Amino acid sequence: MAGITAALRGFIPFAGACAAALLLAGCNEQAAPRISAASADGARIASSGYSPRPATLAVTAMQGAPTPFQTQFMAYFDADAARQDVVLTDSAGAHYLAKGYLSAFLVEGGARLTYVWDIYDRDSHRAQRLNNEIALQGAADDPWRLVDAQALAALAARSASDLAAFLSNTPEALAAAPKPGSVAAENAGDAARSVAAPAAPAAAGGQALSYAADR
Repeated sequence: MAGITAALRGFIPFAGACAAALLLAGCNEQAAPRISAASADGARIASSGYSPRPATLAVTAMQGAPTPFQTQFMAYFDADAARQDVVLTDSAGAHYLAKGYLSAFLVEGGARLTYVWDIYDRDSHRAQRLNNEIALQGAADDPWRLVDAQALAALAARSASDLAAFLSNTPEALAAAPKPGSVAAENAGDAARSVAAPAAPAAAGGQALSYAADR
């Protein structure tokens, strides 16, 4: 009897740990993004071939970089988003909300300039995280001293392209796509169906921005 009691005492904590692990796994499953057009390892999203225009977007924040860099990046991004047929609007009328982050960090031989877009649906669930980067060559004690207008323009174009590809796969964009058999559908079918893999990061040239990083 004593042996059985001791065995039960050892089993109960183990069973409790298993139950807790199962509970956490269930919570993580419920918190998974609703839209999984891109893998979590940062793989590029394949465009559906349809316009992202129906899936309107509002940028609610841009953080991480000194203000002048953020302002210039967003000016480039707005223009690139329009060229990609992405409709930017206010938060009240948008289907998706995006929070952006810019960062730069030193690496051997230079720095890397990165962006992240966290995209949320109207219910405040994160639908997708997009991220990409470019390499900068040079030497500096502050990575932002290696960031110039050319680097910001290149990263903004890349982020707009990634965002357009994601939005083209949303329910709003797919629902508005031309129906099979229509002339528009045939034309859309001839369009490129995937976003090309990013080119090898190129060093940003040109004169660096004259202002110092102000964190």
